[in-house]
Amino acid sequence: MSNVMRCPYCGLLQDEPKGVKVCSRCGGPLEFEIRPPKATYVQVQMELDQVAAPASVNVERYVLVTIRTPKEVPPDEAAPTETGRLPVNFAAVLDVSGSMQGEKIAQAKAAVQRAVQYLRAGDIFSLVTFAQEVSCPFEPARVDGKTYDAVKKALGKVSAGGMTALCGGLETGIAKADARRQDTNLVLLLSDGQANVGETDLEQVGYRAYQARQQGETVSSLGIGLDYNEALMAEIATQGGGRFYHVTSAHQIPAYLAGELGEVATLAAREVKVHLQVPEGATLLPLSAAFPVQQAAGEAVVLVGDIPCDTELEIPLRLALLAQSADTKLSVDGTLSFRSPAGHEIEIPVNRVTVRFVAQGTFQRREGVVLPVVERVFAQMKPASVLGVARTLATRPQDATRQSESILVRLRAYAELLGEGRAEQEIGEVEEQFDSLRASPAASKQTTSAAFCRIRARKDWGG
Repeated sequence: MSNVMRCPYCGLLQDEPKGVKVCSRCGGPLEFEIRPPKATYVQVQMELDQVAAPASVNVERYVLVTIRTPKEVPPDEAAPTETGRLPVNFAAVLDVSGSMQGEKIAQAKAAVQRAVQYLRAGDIFSLVTFAQEVSCPFEPARVDGKTYDAVKKALGKVSAGGMTALCGGLETGIAKADARRQDTNLVLLLSDGQANVGETDLEQVGYRAYQARQQGETVSSLGIGLDYNEALMAEIATQGGGRFYHVTSAHQIPAYLAGELGEVATLAAREVKVHLQVPEGATLLPLSAAFPVQQAAGEAVVLVGDIPCDTELEIPLRLALLAQSADTKLSVDGTLSFRSPAGHEIEIPVNRVTVRFVAQGTFQRREGVVLPVVERVFAQMKPASVLGVARTLATRPQDATRQSESILVRLRAYAELLGEGRAEQEIGEVEEQFDSLRASPAASKQTTSAAFCRIRARKDWGG
């Protein structure tokens, strides 16, 4: 078996080559990979998009952190319970306004009933409904042999009618989840309409989800049909550290609800954080609000949150570097920390990447470009831009055109690293996505959902 080597510049892990030990991607010198004393089931790799930079000017580069989890957690890291998972606290927040009448409310009720069947003894379940007013037909309670029939009875009294107090429903659902907090806490908001009672501002509603995330709850959202506000639902999920789903027809509701609950119940890693040591004066910024960054004293901490099993999550981060003299080398490395379902605190190394500065007069625009990394970073830039424009269209539509044009300028400058012909093709695709946000409710929701799916590595439960 050949030895494994790592490029300390672009971050590529590769088999030891015969002859000169040079990276096959960026030409950097290879180093033998130092393996941690104990293997871990979560894998992490950091890569750099361009290993060279011009001296004497401030520059930006992108690092790409990829985290992979297995289909199943190893037995020694699984929760020490009969089911192999920790108790789940699930608060279903159900829109029962007038627009939900008919098949939608019927399928939503069926979805909740199915979710209760998925829960195990010892889990916590609660049901919140909202229309003109907010109510709690099923208060937080531990699941036992009587829960299924009790929830069925409560759902039988639920009917649709009235307006949509979405924020009030979300706040109540969060409060119910917080009252019986467990290791895993999910608040799932399901709605088909526009918030029109109480707080309706996108940022304020999203902030409620952010607060829930800070106190240990995951907030996900499920939008049904073509009349809801997709930017608002995406904002709730982004700020709440959860997932946003666009459901085109009522009969898909049970599958999506069960799928989201299954993701949260089978977590591979909890409270995941990436700790990166950055050079003096450097700043690390997230591409998406889904992965906020806290930076102080030379360390940047990326708050990833919980990661389900069988997931590959790519997190691009913009690295702003101060001007350096020629021949200077600046590196970034660190650790990944998380808690396993068994409760073990685990820390694994994150490999080093390095930017080398060359004399400004000799630097070429595409010097040191690592094309596969640039492609993957740009593939994340596009959906992040789509979500940004969708958000502006929902909050400040008069600014959306100017924002779109500004974003396209920045994207085009980065896409040129791919080559001129490729850049034009990629920018054309982004323009089409921006246009689709304005084309029709169906196109906007599909485009927004696809963008969120790409950023959060969200699975599609619709088949």
